[in-house]
Amino acid sequence: MNHNLAQGTDPAFCAGMTESDYRKAIGLSQSSLKIFHKSAAHYLASTEEQHEPTDAMILGSVFHALLLQPDKAKELYAVKLKVDGRSKEGRAYNESFAVENAGKFIINVEQEAQLFAMRSSVIAHPKACVLLAESDYKELPVFGTYPTPYGDVRLKGLIDAYDSRNGFVNDIKTCEDASPEGFKRAIWDRRYDFQDVQYGWLLQNAGKPVNQFNFICVEKKPPFAVACYSISAESLLKSAGRWEDLVIEYGACTSSGIWKAYSDEVIELSL
Repeated sequence: MNHNLAQGTDPAFCAGMTESDYRKAIGLSQSSLKIFHKSAAHYLASTEEQHEPTDAMILGSVFHALLLQPDKAKELYAVKLKVDGRSKEGRAYNESFAVENAGKFIINVEQEAQLFAMRSSVIAHPKACVLLAESDYKELPVFGTYPTPYGDVRLKGLIDAYDSRNGFVNDIKTCEDASPEGFKRAIWDRRYDFQDVQYGWLLQNAGKPVNQFNFICVEKKPPFAVACYSISAESLLKSAGRWEDLVIEYGACTSSGIWKAYSDEVIELSL
């Protein structure tokens, strides 16, 4: 999967690195690049804001843990029972729960049942279960430095699952609509194609094989349908060019200190 992108320097294949340390590490992630794709000014604003995780983000993080690292999942989240907070017993429960589970994601009983049903559906899928079972790395941090005319750009990625023998990158997506048409819309809306390119570049730059990037998609409502997709080589070649342009543009903004939003000119729109 060679897009003729530049060869980077200082690659780092960091198996065993904690997610917390990964989050703190310097590097432009694919999720940040998606914001930069909207505009440099939007990206800069996002770095200056503190974001509380949404319910969807919390459920997504817990689901990834349950599916990829079930032995460690209970360290990440806790299930809070519904109690009458006005009663003495309810107040005592809420207080002790808050102390015992400080720093964890909090979900309710119904949400935990939903996540377990989603996990069971993925495990029961004949292709998805094989892709994950053959992945010898889970939650894998990878880093690399991309050279641009304006200076080097440090990139990073946290890969859900990687099969180093077959060169398969496997990414988990929770979806409202995992049908082919529904997921194609999600790819464009959320620029999952940039994620495909960036993870592939990081791994190849670290000397690791990449033959295919697979999206393992599971719907969040019954019947918790599962589907697996990959992006065609022809489509990915176009995305690789746009991704590289964005990384170079990011390098230019970093060098100049100018982070513009939209065009300064009048743009004619065709409706």
